[in-house]
Amino acid sequence: MKIQKYLIYSLSLFLFACNDFLEEKPSKTTSLVPETTGHLESLLNDYSSFYLEENSTASFSSDDFGLYRELYEAKNSVYNISTVEFATWDMEYLPAASRDAFWTTEYKKIFTANMILDYLPEVKGDESTKALLRAEAHLIRAYSMWVLANTYCLPYSDINKQEPGLVLKLSTNFEESMKRASLEKTYDQIEKDLQEALKINVDLTMVNGKYKIWRASLPAVHAFAARYYLFMNNYNEALKYADLALKKHADLVDYNTEMRYSTQKRTVIINGQEVEIKYPHTFDNQNDMNDKLGWKEFYYFRMLNNSFWWYVPSKELLASYDHQYDLRYKYHFVLNYSYDMGVISPAYEWPGYVFFFKDRIPSGPTVAEMILIKAECQAREGDYTAAMNTVNLLRAKRMSNDAPRTVINLSAESPKEAISQILAERRREMPFTMRWFDIRRFNNNDYPDDDVILTKEFYPYTNSSIRGNEPLRTYRLEKQSRRFAQPILTTEIESSRGEIEQNKY
Repeated sequence: MKIQKYLIYSLSLFLFACNDFLEEKPSKTTSLVPETTGHLESLLNDYSSFYLEENSTASFSSDDFGLYRELYEAKNSVYNISTVEFATWDMEYLPAASRDAFWTTEYKKIFTANMILDYLPEVKGDESTKALLRAEAHLIRAYSMWVLANTYCLPYSDINKQEPGLVLKLSTNFEESMKRASLEKTYDQIEKDLQEALKINVDLTMVNGKYKIWRASLPAVHAFAARYYLFMNNYNEALKYADLALKKHADLVDYNTEMRYSTQKRTVIINGQEVEIKYPHTFDNQNDMNDKLGWKEFYYFRMLNNSFWWYVPSKELLASYDHQYDLRYKYHFVLNYSYDMGVISPAYEWPGYVFFFKDRIPSGPTVAEMILIKAECQAREGDYTAAMNTVNLLRAKRMSNDAPRTVINLSAESPKEAISQILAERRREMPFTMRWFDIRRFNNNDYPDDDVILTKEFYPYTNSSIRGNEPLRTYRLEKQSRRFAQPILTTEIESSRGEIEQNKY
């Protein structure tokens, strides 16, 4: 049944909520039917409906996240059961995890994109505006499908092409099939949408002193295309689109001059002594969006969101930074963060990774990501000298000006060494947001030297509690584990009347 009326425009706000988004039909109460392209523009301008990505797999499942007995024993509420399940790649209890909203929220974005595409032939407006809206809707759909596929499906490879992919919702018709397409057809659809999105003909413009990153632009589509083709191991195409994005927008934040500590002093008393907790200035405004929208490296505004407010860095992640000269370590790894999270009786110090407030990290394509994609592609294609020159453009803005030039600039004597250096830099630049996706990619390309096997050591648990009185257990995720696809919620499967197929493990 085609939806004729839907609440999409009321004082420039789009208000829609339902429990099982793919299946529940919308209300047709006092809604207004969109009649002009301006109504659809208002829908897309509501960036609060699009920018957050509450992806617990990205936040907790990679080796960037630290799961430690010592922290748990100091304050057992540091890790709730859901966090532990994601961190140890659970398959038994996660299907019933009520806190996993990622599938639903990304399909809401897809539904919005489909609604725009459905209404475009009917609304009033000039054809050039309609063409821009059409291209933007395809970008929204492609982007959400990509993050969903890289969370709930097995990694793309020749071996996995016929494995279950996504439910391909391409219209607002609620009678559309809920069966999962193959992984190959899923990626074919993402690429079709990407090709439509590439028809957009607007540059990344400035509005009130900020780049208009909450709306689509050609550089934004180029940046997403570079990411897409990198994960398809198509290095020529990834390099081409990274270059195109950088030609239009290459502004980097210089951490020497543009990053600083917050002026809001935060202290806690530990063992009778006052201890200061120093946050970056980007921490200051939880609800004010100016700093977030003003982060000039964005091409497209998306942020990973962690509602538990602690990206616990692993020992391995912490050790990957130069603690003296890397300004990302200085500003984003907040020492004594555990005290601010209540780990004070007994006191146990552990840092937290902080970017915007305590919960949000840039996850949409950025200038830094494009530089890293370009460098990686150059290295994988054998041009390792050019690759190191490229990656050092980023390091010049991230390392202290006081550092020796041999510290600021990475060097390599072979493609293999260059790839290793660049992938390490990629991890330092984009912890949590891209690491899980990257591990999936590394384990399924034709280059064995970047493979990653994940291990965690922690207590056993049930679906309701951590068994802290039992011996520690080693959790291990092998290179080709089927658990690289997150389980789909049981509620989604039930609401589809069994059409949606659960991942097999």
